[in-house]
Amino acid sequence: MISARRFLAVFAAALLSLAACSDDVVRPPLEGAGAIESRSPVGPRADWEVWALDQGPGLNRIHVYGSDLEERARIDFPALWEAEEIEQEVLTPHMIGFSSNYDYAAVASTQSGNVTIIRTSDYQVVDIITTGPGAHMAHFTPDDQSIWVANIGTVTFTEITADLETESFAIGRELDLVSDAAWAHEFSDLQGGGGGARGLNVPAPVCHEYTEDGHFAYVTLGPGAGGLVVVDIQASEPTVVKAFPRDEVRANCGLARSPDGRKIFANWGDPGDPADPPAQSGAWYVFDTSDHSLVLASEETRGIDAHGTRHSPVGPWLWQVNRGTSNGILINSRSHRVVHEIDFVGDSPDILDFSPDGRLAFVSLRGPNPVTGAAHVATGSTPGFAVINTAQRRKVRLIQPAELEELESSDFHGLGVRVIP
Repeated sequence: MISARRFLAVFAAALLSLAACSDDVVRPPLEGAGAIESRSPVGPRADWEVWALDQGPGLNRIHVYGSDLEERARIDFPALWEAEEIEQEVLTPHMIGFSSNYDYAAVASTQSGNVTIIRTSDYQVVDIITTGPGAHMAHFTPDDQSIWVANIGTVTFTEITADLETESFAIGRELDLVSDAAWAHEFSDLQGGGGGARGLNVPAPVCHEYTEDGHFAYVTLGPGAGGLVVVDIQASEPTVVKAFPRDEVRANCGLARSPDGRKIFANWGDPGDPADPPAQSGAWYVFDTSDHSLVLASEETRGIDAHGTRHSPVGPWLWQVNRGTSNGILINSRSHRVVHEIDFVGDSPDILDFSPDGRLAFVSLRGPNPVTGAAHVATGSTPGFAVINTAQRRKVRLIQPAELEELESSDFHGLGVRVIP
């Protein structure tokens, strides 16, 4: 029989072991048996940086904050242009994506219509590739051999080929969604939808996410009409293999892939009528990546203008923010249930991402004179980004890099967390 002293010693050792492990996990916020603790795939103690894009007129820069939430670097595109260190202007840097090892970043800029490639180790611009007006999102493929760009102005989905070893980038294949047969057939009724520089009254690519193997890209459409297409990007010519018109899938905004790669989530945000605002507006959708079928369409957004969405690196938690009501929801990505609402994530939230251990979420916040989006929902008073404690599900800090005299122009949109190997 074990002695009382021996039992207490074993018990104390067990407690110490649990305490030592506690930094490696994020406590699941809800749902008992369905809320299984899991570890971040990149390692819970990895260092990281927050890259936040201020697209405000005259600012056009990236603020890089370290894991201590102090600014480490600032990439000032107007200063680089004036010093002739870059050959093209970078105007309205809108969205950012990283290569799989986080060694490079791709920044899509809507006004200048180009994509800036940045080496993240020293924050140096290595190339700028023009893809056309309204370059909205640039995203590395899982194998890092391409960067596909959603161009709203030209209604095209454009590839930039990438050789990271030699830092060589060039325009590759392109899908013209106006002339694509599947697109024309499915979306011929979408007059009054969107369009841009080509004067075309049809929906255009907005955002995209890849299947885990990089074979297909799910592309949301907009700016206003909505819809979604699935594109085979490994074919000799990119081809639409499935199309969801707006009366079936009103996706015009963000996407997120589940950690197991079996699902892709998309959402839709509607700014609504400012004179008669609805109780909530928007929807979110679940797709099965094995056959691209629509699994679920839900209109439970608990707010106005459902916008940014991102899956936590830890647990089955899909986060989504509502830009018009400055709140957010947590969705269990296994059960497809809204399990929690966050009353306030920051004024006019837009894009979000997580620290690699899942303990913190970062949400970009719009400015008082938004450059993009409907003003009555995109207008914010605290341009910068919010820091959210995910276990407590509340905002714990506001970071505003702009100087006081710049706040009227400051307008944060794109945001991404770079994991440092």
